[in-house]
Amino acid sequence: MASNRVPHKPACMIAHNLISKIAVIIGRCDLLNESNHTIESARQIAAIRDIAESTIKELIEHQRTIEAENRKAG
Repeated sequence: MASNRVPHKPACMIAHNLISKIAVIIGRCDLLNESNHTIESARQIAAIRDIAESTIKELIEHQRTIEAENRKAG
């Protein structure tokens, strides 16, 4: 039964690593928002941040799905 879990583990580890890196992007966007810039720059930064946040949410949902499937298989 443990062999059912092995294929899922790398996917969850990759998702975790991506979430960590994307969180850094969100932090950088927050720092950029604190500095002076044009309205267009602010919009672009907000768009980047929104995409990063939605990507994290998707990755977390995929992790949960994989873990749920793993529990069913186990």
